[in-house]
Amino acid sequence: MRISLLFFIGIIPFFALAQQAESPESNLDLRAGKALFVLEDLDEKEKILLEKTNTGDTYLIYSDEDGSHKSKLARPKADELDQRFSAMFLKVQYELPEDPKGCQADWKLMMRGEEQRVCPKNEQKNQEIKPLFKELKNIVHP
Repeated sequence: MRISLLFFIGIIPFFALAQQAESPESNLDLRAGKALFVLEDLDEKEKILLEKTNTGDTYLIYSDEDGSHKSKLARPKADELDQRFSAMFLKVQYELPEDPKGCQADWKLMMRGEEQRVCPKNEQKNQEIKPLFKELKNIVHP
């Protein structure tokens, strides 16, 4: 009886350790990040996004039908681009005239969860978006 009791007491810690070893591994990938902003040309199927990783690195990513290009940015440059995009996003959303009803969008802008689509017939909004898009594209895909 004592032998079986000692055996039983000795085997309990073994099972407890075995259960701990079977715990799932973490799938937290530090390379994944969140997009600070996205600027997408729906007609040309081109997209530019500013992404900040969990490690604090910031990347400007350009993608089109041919693939994608990624460029790491210094923090001051990333902050400058983020501020410029934010100013443009807010101006397009609140200060410029609304798009005509029923117009198919050719630009999609996203910033921190907010999304807006811009019609090609709205020339004032296009004049704000196109220069920034070209500049961003030249940084990451010269």
